Amino acid sequence: MSTQRFSTKPPSGFRDFIGQQVIERNLLVSRISRVYRSFGFEPIETPALENLEILQGSGGQENEKLIFKTLKRGEKLTDELGKSPADVGALADLGLRFDLTVPLCRVVAQYQNEIKLPWKVFHIAPVWRAERPQKGRYREFFQCDVDIVGSDSIAAELEVIQAVVEAFNQVQVSDLVLHLNHRSLIEKIGDKFGFGQKISEFAILLDKKDKLPFEKLKSELETLLGSRLSSEFESILQGELPFEDLKSFCSSSYQSLSYMMEELEKLNLSLARIVFDPSLVRGMGYYTGSVFELRHPSAGCALGGGGRYDGLIGRFSKSPIPAVGFSIGLERLLLLLQEKQSFSDELSVLFIPVMNEALRGDLFSIAKELRANQIAVDVFPGEAKLKNQLKFATSRAYRWVLLVGEEELQSGEFQLKDFSDGSVTKINRQKLLTHLKRLLLPAK
Repeated sequence: MSTQRFSTKPPSGFRDFIGQQVIERNLLVSRISRVYRSFGFEPIETPALENLEILQGSGGQENEKLIFKTLKRGEKLTDELGKSPADVGALADLGLRFDLTVPLCRVVAQYQNEIKLPWKVFHIAPVWRAERPQKGRYREFFQCDVDIVGSDSIAAELEVIQAVVEAFNQVQVSDLVLHLNHRSLIEKIGDKFGFGQKISEFAILLDKKDKLPFEKLKSELETLLGSRLSSEFESILQGELPFEDLKSFCSSSYQSLSYMMEELEKLNLSLARIVFDPSLVRGMGYYTGSVFELRHPSAGCALGGGGRYDGLIGRFSKSPIPAVGFSIGLERLLLLLQEKQSFSDELSVLFIPVMNEALRGDLFSIAKELRANQIAVDVFPGEAKLKNQLKFATSRAYRWVLLVGEEELQSGEFQLKDFSDGSVTKINRQKLLTHLKRLLLPAK
């Protein structure tokens, strides 16, 4: 027998989830999905793996450098390895998706004869990026995307923003600030201050402003520019450009954002503020118009973001199709909720200990009837003293325990123990279901 030991830890940047962690994650996904469905968005699912040619050159810029690539298999891999010298770049043909936008664009192109536009769609799933793990950033993480494909109207922006804000409402996250900017403005600012020929590198650096100290960001921008930054540009970099001044940079962007802000104000969304942020940059390889992010004062980064990407689907289809989307980062949202300690599980579970193995069949019958009426029941799955079974219930944070022994079965008077205060209530068998529904099922 081998004595070699292996580490049981998951790979760096990847995590296991057990018990309550899974409950919390599933609860969030369920609530967000329910909100998206309430707005008329329909779900899609796509494979974790995409053909590498789909992922590369999609405009994902920095993310494309972080693709987890998958080697070719069988004879194809053998043939590549047999070449002298071997072409390392040709060894892989598949990659794990780094976001959900590229797969959506491929799906639209693949099924464009079956999809009726405009198409309101949402996609909640894991994505993978081979980056350095840190707090709130992992190599495997979930995104909760909501998109409208086939509409070039600002109404599409308003719809996805409403849906995402309502999703945050449903998980009890408030005090959110919506930051808005426009792709055209970013380009105009780049041109005015000397970055016109290096707009992609400029945008990539600007997008790192929340990750780098200001002086470090300033230094890197000056290196890219080849000279010192002007005081006017520094003020823009710090988000200090007054909204009215946007007119002088790009009147069309001003009109678009002005209209959007006015309409959002009319909707009276539960936002702390709606702000124009001239330093906000999202993927320049994707976005063609408005860009936006939702931020929270307790989080050091955006909880979600998106924008209009009218050119991306055209890369996969014969004609361009307008689209706009918004994505919530599930991991960052979970981190915020856990720090706020504002998690509540919608499902209450009734625990039934087995005081006598001969009664297990009767207890199974009771549990079956209760489950048929939407009441979750955990019957202890082994043999143990009652004291140990109650300790088990405590470890699972169960509040309600139904005590049913031979005497209770004969008399039809069951005992319901409330662990929150230690009280015990006698309940007639005929009234048990009604009583438990009132205690355990959420009010509608």
